[in-house]
Amino acid sequence: MASMAKKPFGSLFLSILLASFFIASLGCAADFAPVPEPEGPPAVTVLPNPMDRGAPGRVVVTGLKPDSPIQATFDGKPIFFFPHRGDLLGFFGADVMIKVGDHPLTVTWGPGPEQRTTVTVTVKDKSYGVRDIKVPQSQVDLSPADLERTRIERIATTKALATQSPEKLWTGEFIEPVNGRINSSFGRQSRLNGVLNTRPHAGADYLVSEGTPVKAPADGIVILTGNHFFAGNSVYIDHGQGLISMYFHLSKIEAIDGQEIKKGDILGLVGKTGRVTGAHLHYGIYINGARIDPPVFRQMTATINSDESTNIPAKSQL
Repeated sequence: MASMAKKPFGSLFLSILLASFFIASLGCAADFAPVPEPEGPPAVTVLPNPMDRGAPGRVVVTGLKPDSPIQATFDGKPIFFFPHRGDLLGFFGADVMIKVGDHPLTVTWGPGPEQRTTVTVTVKDKSYGVRDIKVPQSQVDLSPADLERTRIERIATTKALATQSPEKLWTGEFIEPVNGRINSSFGRQSRLNGVLNTRPHAGADYLVSEGTPVKAPADGIVILTGNHFFAGNSVYIDHGQGLISMYFHLSKIEAIDGQEIKKGDILGLVGKTGRVTGAHLHYGIYINGARIDPPVFRQMTATINSDESTNIPAKSQL
């Protein structure tokens, strides 16, 4: 059998040396590879603009990757984002008592050096009217015991309304909690026993029969239930990302604290507990502390007709 030719030692050494230089050059090339440019400025759209005080709004950010870190504020309150049809969508609210005029809505994003853009949102005045209400004078001029009770209750409700769960818990259009006529709309001031109350009505009152089931308008988690001096039997639901709904004056509470609620689940029955003149449901919506008109918010959820099931969650930060 013929023997294999032996490769000269010098040639082998040269081959190893050249290979080493090649590998080293790859490392140097990686060191000097161009750093990816930061994402370009996105398009930021605010709807509606101008908007009424007490109205919900939405901000649409186009041109960012779904996993891009993003944060925004309006009137000092955070805006959370979720993916929607290839864009990022966030809700905010112009509180019913917000100062009329121009307000900045600021969006910052990354990665890399923080970039920022600001949109001026114009809030218009809106007259919601005044209603006259007759109640027992003891529910207007509170006793020391009732004042202490309302103080303790306010601590619990304030904590519930400050909930800002990072994840969006609802999908699709909100539904009405009851089918009935609104007999006292959002934003009205009340003249209690002839004295004007400067605090506007922070919800919508549905005139329905006592015992009518109250349905959850969307998925969420029950964060507070109880019997309160003014609101009577009450339920508060966290829908995620600072969106809170509430239901007052119930005759019976069917939900429990911590319960995961699905759209259409029964929360309780319409009643006349608390400071009321008759049976009805008070339904309220807060967006990161801003009191907004519930029927208008429901219309907005119907308008976006969202379906985020195929999207990647966005990173929202406070």
